[in-house]
Amino acid sequence: MMLLLAACGRFTGGDLDRNPDCIRARNAEAAGDFHVAATYYSKVLRAVPDGSKAHLEFGLLCDEKLGDPIAAIYHYRQFLELEPNSERRQMVEGYIERAKYSLAAKLPATTATDPAELMRLQLENTNLRARLSELEHTTNILAAPPVAPVAVITNTPPVTGSRTHVVQRGDTLQSLALRYYGTRSAWEKIFMANRTILPTRDQLKVGQQLVIP
Repeated sequence: MMLLLAACGRFTGGDLDRNPDCIRARNAEAAGDFHVAATYYSKVLRAVPDGSKAHLEFGLLCDEKLGDPIAAIYHYRQFLELEPNSERRQMVEGYIERAKYSLAAKLPATTATDPAELMRLQLENTNLRARLSELEHTTNILAAPPVAPVAVITNTPPVTGSRTHVVQRGDTLQSLALRYYGTRSAWEKIFMANRTILPTRDQLKVGQQLVIP
């Protein structure tokens, strides 16, 4: 906890401190809402993919609070790629080694696969998922036609076999995807099932009834 707070305290300059989603992420983290904080850090990095400080703070969150060493290593490495001459390089490299040990401890002792190779494949998978998420986001922006303002429809009948969710304060498509499917990358499934009431992915309103396919 002290390590994370100290790291965040060091990075208090530049545009990052004025980014509303970064402020929300830090507030949620301070309140112990770590998954909510992760959602806001993801939004920051979608808007500012070269935000090296956001990568480092997100990496620390994944490493120390979410128990996700693969994601932590990914964000640490992104920081080092964006700031190769940073004075914090040695410190961040130490974080990477620590996360590797944490990942190795999670691997089954009876696995026939070499742990180092398995870790490499898992990291590649994380990089690919991050890249696909960026491409999906860009494609949606380019392909989405202009949408005129429409009245919110709350009585759309659910698709057969679907669930419904009433939007609460702080809900996002990614947080709902994590809740119902166990992965944030499934947000588009919820978005496509609710296109009649969601002109864009970021226009959730408290009280809306969403279909969860």
